Amino acid sequence: MNESQLQTFLTVAEYKSYSKAASALNVTQPTITSRIKALEDIMQCELFKRIGHEIFLTEEGNMLIDYANKILIYITHSKEITNMVKAPSIKVGFSPGYDYSFIIELLKTIKSIGEIDIKVIEGYDSVSLNEKVLSGEMDLAFTREVLSNSREVVSEYLFDNNLVLALPANHTLCSKQSLSIEDLNRETIISFKRNSALWQLIDKELIGANNLTRIEVENNEMLLRAVANDIGIGIIPELGADSRYDADIKIREISNIYNIQNSVYVQYRKNSRIESLAKKLIYTIIQHKYSEAYTEKN
Repeated sequence: MNESQLQTFLTVAEYKSYSKAASALNVTQPTITSRIKALEDIMQCELFKRIGHEIFLTEEGNMLIDYANKILIYITHSKEITNMVKAPSIKVGFSPGYDYSFIIELLKTIKSIGEIDIKVIEGYDSVSLNEKVLSGEMDLAFTREVLSNSREVVSEYLFDNNLVLALPANHTLCSKQSLSIEDLNRETIISFKRNSALWQLIDKELIGANNLTRIEVENNEMLLRAVANDIGIGIIPELGADSRYDADIKIREISNIYNIQNSVYVQYRKNSRIESLAKKLIYTIIQHKYSEAYTEKN
């Protein structure tokens, strides 16, 4: 049993066709047939059955799907061993909405560890990041969704990252300490990643506001700059409120939006190299979160 046989098996199972699998893998159809036959000989069972012109998985074939996927993931990981020994590296992802100072603290921690190459990635949303951790494409991620029922991944709750309004400093709503959804009537709302699950929850609450104008930008930094230039009101997680904009942006809360669940979880793969780094990064994140909160109160 080898990698090409398992990949071929999964491709045939996906396309339900030897010819389409051959095209997808850029090999000939006889090659596909030969690989499946070799795998069936090893397994001592049929993996596919043909009914008319259609191909279906057998019961044994259905059972092999999950095992084949996991074996290929392990093979991929094993290929990285040499590179890990030569130049340790790690991929860290975080969901959108973290501020500049958060990223700086993260990079400072990574630099202090030394002798490790790291790639920091802002994912599209928490769901996609969790899938990358689960598949082995990413080693560690900070997301808003817990990843459960996985033997290969650790999931830890860190804290809540509630949603707040970012207002231009001269906006009339800054004079009010208690705001409601109705206060947003006829306002311009700036967002990013509006197709994400989090924004679907926000939009349900914004139904109560009339005549909203919408602007969607690429990321949190663009949103903060737009708000600072009096273009509209932003809705961001608390960790997205960057201290660089304190003079130009004021933060306020609306209970309906503030109470939308937006927790921060860390997910990381179970191995000594990742776990050691994860603990240091988690400490940095928690320290940053609560030092920011202390600064605001004082």
